[in-house]
Amino acid sequence: MEHPRIVVGTPREYAYWIARLRRFLAERGASADDLEQLDARINYKGNRITLYRLSNPAEDGSVAETISHEVLHALFYQMGEYRAAREIDLVAKPARSTERIGGI
Repeated sequence: MEHPRIVVGTPREYAYWIARLRRFLAERGASADDLEQLDARINYKGNRITLYRLSNPAEDGSVAETISHEVLHALFYQMGEYRAAREIDLVAKPARSTERIGGI
């Protein structure tokens, strides 16, 4: 597996991806309001993880699970499992959520 590069995202990028993720959830029948926060995203073409504001950067578990989630996106994509790469957002919620329905 080619490891993704990690970069820091801007507030403008953050707003753009929040809007896209809300649309993604709505198109799949989930509530767009279920979105708590966008922590990171993977750019498949550039194989790059963009980190945004993490809920608690001092908590190792929060950071590790966020990065693990995005690395799984990259791994699925590199394996040709494109649907799995995108659908993982429907089963893996952030580490801080008490209502997680799946996970890393």
